[in-house]
Amino acid sequence: MTSNVIVQIQFNGELLDIDAEHTVAQFVESQQVQGRFVIVINDELLPKSRWQDVVIHDGDRIDIVSPISGG
Repeated sequence: MTSNVIVQIQFNGELLDIDAEHTVAQFVESQQVQGRFVIVINDELLPKSRWQDVVIHDGDRIDIVSPISGG
């Protein structure tokens, strides 16, 4: 569903305007993110199994974080 409503989010520390009703999966695809990464929304890790279901809301803080190996 296409919407004319715009929401403002913070993406990796930068303000960004996007169409409302984007799921996390749609947003990641639109940003052409590649490689291994995790999504953190409002300081909570979002499992990949939920990316299709979670809708982004106005004011959300979204960070894409690359996992770090080590010990």
